Amino acid sequence: MKTEDIKLFHKVAEFNSLTETAKWMDLPKSNISRRIKQLESDLQIKLFHRHSRHITLTAAGYDFYKSSTKFINELNQTISKLQRPNKELDGRLKVMISPVMMNIGKLVLEFMQLHPAINVEIISSNDEQDLIKNDIDIAFRVVNTPTEENLIAHKIREEPYGLYASPQYLSNNGTPDALDKLAEHNFITFRFSNGEVFNKLTLEEGQTLHLTSNLTVNSVPLLIESAIQGHGLILISQRVGNLFAQKKLLEQVIHSYSPNYNFGWFVHPPRQYLSLVTQEFINFVLDRIKQLGYDDNDAMNVFRLPFSSPTKQNNKKTNKHQSGSDDDTFTAT
Repeated sequence: MKTEDIKLFHKVAEFNSLTETAKWMDLPKSNISRRIKQLESDLQIKLFHRHSRHITLTAAGYDFYKSSTKFINELNQTISKLQRPNKELDGRLKVMISPVMMNIGKLVLEFMQLHPAINVEIISSNDEQDLIKNDIDIAFRVVNTPTEENLIAHKIREEPYGLYASPQYLSNNGTPDALDKLAEHNFITFRFSNGEVFNKLTLEEGQTLHLTSNLTVNSVPLLIESAIQGHGLILISQRVGNLFAQKKLLEQVIHSYSPNYNFGWFVHPPRQYLSLVTQEFINFVLDRIKQLGYDDNDAMNVFRLPFSSPTKQNNKKTNKHQSGSDDDTFTAT
């Protein structure tokens, strides 16, 4: 019985598929099938039920998987401890990052500088892809609450949030001075990467307040820009909201409503399934997690889309027609 075949068995058990395991391991499917059959012969137990399109663990296979997980994990850790004093950390790391969290990319690059022998791929996407099936080691996401039961989730930052709207919107629709007045206003809702829509506020009594909306977006910069353009109220981090308030682009309303939220998470499979590189990167992130975030100048650049006001655009065209000038391009600030 070979240890490498036991490791292979673990990977097949995680994928429930010889085909997917073959893609992951970059090995012929026939090679994997042969080695699993040999392992079954060595153990004298049937590890998998084989179906037309997938395979599932037998009761004995599940028991062997569960009991051998600790052994494989400890063996990997022992080998890495013996090798690392004489060998640089190497291997591959595949990271998925929500576009609005690209400051995380700085951490990845810093980790690469510490371990120049590793091979890294960074994917910027709002899609919530299956990590194991898509060969992704760790994902940084903007979600209300992670929903995958098979993943470990870590909060990135919990901070106070507030309600904001543009001066134009408040001038046209009035300024709400209490939460019960929000029913008279439009709220711009946000769709998270897992499909959930944030369209209600949590109150101190544990109750929820459902909000009326005619606009839903899945981009934080577009959420903020929609509010700046006067389409309704939004709930955002007070630190970010106050930056735009200083520029007179937004105003905070109902200051007494200041709940703490965390919408930034990083998720990964349980550690016993992870490579040494991924485990080291997770430790690196956890050590630096309190430092994650944009400084004020970067935040303005990240969260502000370069949209022009339709009203000012029309005025610009009129002024051009009257003056014949071509050099008064409007830039939103």
